[in-house]
Amino acid sequence: MDLRSSSPRAVWWLPVEESVPGAPRVVLADRAARGEFAALQAVLHQLGVPTVRLDAAHAAAPPACQDPPAYPDDGLPGRPDSLDLTISLDGGLVTMDGRCLRPSVVWARGPMPRAIPGTPGPAGSLIRADSWSALVDQLAAIAPASLPGRRLGRLAQLAGAAAAGVRTPRTIVTTDPGAAAAELPRGRLVVKVLDEHFVETAPGRMVGLLPEIADRETLVCRPSPGFPMIVQEYVEHDLELRVYYLAGDVHAFAVTKPSPDAPWRDPAGVSVRATPAPPRAVEVVRRLARDWGLVFGAFDLLLAAGEVVFLEVNADGDWRWFEAKAGTRAVTNAAALMVRTLHLNVLRATSPPPISGVLDFLLLGTEAL
Repeated sequence: MDLRSSSPRAVWWLPVEESVPGAPRVVLADRAARGEFAALQAVLHQLGVPTVRLDAAHAAAPPACQDPPAYPDDGLPGRPDSLDLTISLDGGLVTMDGRCLRPSVVWARGPMPRAIPGTPGPAGSLIRADSWSALVDQLAAIAPASLPGRRLGRLAQLAGAAAAGVRTPRTIVTTDPGAAAAELPRGRLVVKVLDEHFVETAPGRMVGLLPEIADRETLVCRPSPGFPMIVQEYVEHDLELRVYYLAGDVHAFAVTKPSPDAPWRDPAGVSVRATPAPPRAVEVVRRLARDWGLVFGAFDLLLAAGEVVFLEVNADGDWRWFEAKAGTRAVTNAAALMVRTLHLNVLRATSPPPISGVLDFLLLGTEAL
């Protein structure tokens, strides 16, 4: 997977009449190549929400040895060559490229860069990458509202779902998948990594170990990988769902694919359609999101004989790929409404919103979307 990008390090969308230093702004941080936040920022701009979007990969990269080009101060995206940043913990103010803002909402999506070019030696690169990653993760600490919420590992998710009375696949974490296979029900098994599917071997280049379905005989003959992996029973099901939770709002897609890794290896073979989420699935998603303190999450569920089976939730899950396959922008628009509501709540806590802002809010769902 290629996440390299030629985008600017910071893209500002501010009102043309912007003149108040330290005014509340929405901060979006992600890898620009993923695309979700570019689409979200455009909708927020239509809704009158001032934003700055950081390309985390470019922010972490060392600056070029040249003067940064001029960038416009007229509300259009700028293109500075290096990102200068200062945070005041006393006042909660952030200065980026000479502009002072007060974060109202911070939404940071992972994984952050771990392979950075241009620094001498691996230690320098890792320290630079880790420092920017920590900054993006902790920027939410000075914002009244932040997304996505807690990021739980897969074991914590499965244990929490089971404790909430939600069905989960029988699961073993092991360095010996062959031995684990003998302990699980007969039939097909699912094998996947315990943490992220992808690692960054070079700047912007992600290499993954993707989920697979295997039979017992294949696993028994397979040598140990030398690191812990998840081995699960394969659950026969009637429907696979990708369900997005956005601060209480729920949007679902029905997914049909020939194999677990098809979205990466054979995207043309994957069918996606928007569908109303079954009431029981909505109940499960909202219950788990509440239990885990999630504001946003991409849930993977199965429907098996009318029963909801929880597989996992990704607090940084992509949605534009599913929207494109299904021919909709429902999640992007719902995300914009969610962020705008959080931003307005922050404004209301400090001062009454302007009348025009209230009228715009009442008109959401018309020309703006």
